[in-house]
Amino acid sequence: MGLFVKKAPKNTFLGKSKAKKYLKTVNKDESPQIDLLSMYVNGELEIILQGHDFDLIEVFVDKLKNGTLDLQINLRFGNKNIGLDFFHDHYEYCYYLAGCTPDEVENSIIRHEYKAFDFNGLLKEMASRLH
Repeated sequence: MGLFVKKAPKNTFLGKSKAKKYLKTVNKDESPQIDLLSMYVNGELEIILQGHDFDLIEVFVDKLKNGTLDLQINLRFGNKNIGLDFFHDHYEYCYYLAGCTPDEVENSIIRHEYKAFDFNGLLKEMASRLH
């Protein structure tokens, strides 16, 4: 029966208009997060992410209470997941397996400052941990 054909998950890229509006109001040299938001708006981030062997890519932009934006990237390969959050002054990431508890995800979060930040190097590290 062809009724229940399993489809591959669809990559999701949401919030570009929020990011575009936000970028008009900030100093472009403030933080690496601004660079990532610019890459997201112009499509470069999508191309970079799709250049890796992830099963699923989700990118979201959320406005925070303090008026700044959070760029969230979720990556999946098999049952392994990575969550990346890029805030104005720092970034966080976590590795977790599908089906784990919210507490396990919360306990696996690693926070970093943007000192010597290299997005491509970070992505290579993430991809190597998933394979």
